[in-house]
Order: sequence, then structure tokens, then C-alpha cells
Amino acid sequence: MKQNDIAIFIHRINYSESSLIVTFYTLHNGIQKFVFQGGKKKGAFLFPLSICEINYYRRPDSELGKLTEVKSHILTQEIPTNPIKATIAFFMVDVLKKCLQTDQSDISLFRFLEQSIIQLDSTTDFGLFASFFLIDFSLHMGIVPHISETNKRYFHLQDGEFSDFDRAGELIASGPAIQLMQHILRKDNIPESSKETKSELFDILIMYYKLHVSTFNIQKSFDVIREILYV
Repeated sequence: MKQNDIAIFIHRINYSESSLIVTFYTLHNGIQKFVFQGGKKKGAFLFPLSICEINYYRRPDSELGKLTEVKSHILTQEIPTNPIKATIAFFMVDVLKKCLQTDQSDISLFRFLEQSIIQLDSTTDFGLFASFFLIDFSLHMGIVPHISETNKRYFHLQDGEFSDFDRAGELIASGPAIQLMQHILRKDNIPESSKETKSELFDILIMYYKLHVSTFNIQKSFDVIREILYV
């Protein structure tokens, strides 16, 4: 049965001399994998986070569909050509590969990702983009930290809670990065922050994801982001 969908391109691997196996996060069917015959030529425009319209066939007894056509749905101008935006895109894709494992539809999540990609393509402020993405994505993952109306001194990473108490034996973080994190979670006006504070916040969020998502291991792209944005 022929189907069509809107999809975010995630990953590709070689299948034959001319073909690929491609992975998309789709609007209506979650994570989907396809054989794309002739994809090495037909899919030359595919770049991580490309937003596409796809046509495909799928048999009920096969994990792989057959992709017959793919074309741009929303054209991103700068992500493929700007090295910093491309690096952030690869990082976001790495996060998605580790966190999205289901073929269930989640339209709210898809629209969030779509909007994040559009924002990345247009932004000129990179310092907090990856951290904003991780914080907002945590809501869709069901692991968003619990936030209070006023800033607290400590963040308890295992519980995902902020408090003014340093509970013995728990993994906690404190300092300017935690104050910044709470402003972001509450959607406050974001105060000016040093590069060191932004870097520390990014490190804390990666640690938080590692604690709450068992498959989360993105050391390579994490190191690249730190090198590009914070060193």
C-alpha cells in the first residue's frame, strides 16, 4: 500500500552500490526505516534534520519500507552550509537517535522538532541553543525537571528537582548554571551569562539525560559541541 508522510531525516547507511537504508522521524508513524533504491544520487540533498515529504510502500511483515520518492517540504538554507549550525544539527540528530525508539505517532513532538529546526536555520545566537533544545525536549520525553516559582540553590539530578537543601549522598549541581537553568525552564527573560556558565549548563543537562535515558550515550557529538561552542 502506497503511503505518504512528512518526515525529518535522521540517518543513512549504505545498502548497495547505489542504494541506502534511511531513517526518518515521521509525523504519523514515528521512527521509520526504508530501503531507498538509487538513494545515493536521488537523496544527495538529504542532510541531518532535512524536513521532507516522503512516499513509500510498506508490507506488514517487513521492518523496512520501500521509499519511492523524497522531496523537500521545508527548505533549510543555512544548516547544511554553516559549520556551527551543521554541528548543532548533528548533535540534535544524535540525541534523537538515542531517545526516539518507537513507531508511535507523536504530533506534538514532531511539531516541536520541526519548529526547532526552523529556529536553528534562522538563529544567529548559538551559545544556548543546544541547552534550550535539551530542556524543551525533556518535556516531550517526560523527564522535564520540576520547577518552582522562585530560584532554588541546588538541582538534584536523580530526582529532577530544585531545592535549597543539599541532601547528603545525592548527585547535585549548584551555582550560576543552575540559576540560568531555572530561568530557562520558567521561560523568564534570560540573564546575560558567561561562556563558562553556558558550558556548565550544557554539561549538567547531558549528565541529567544520561541518568534518565538508559540509551543516552553521545560522547562524540557532546565533545564536538563543547569544542565548537564553549572552548
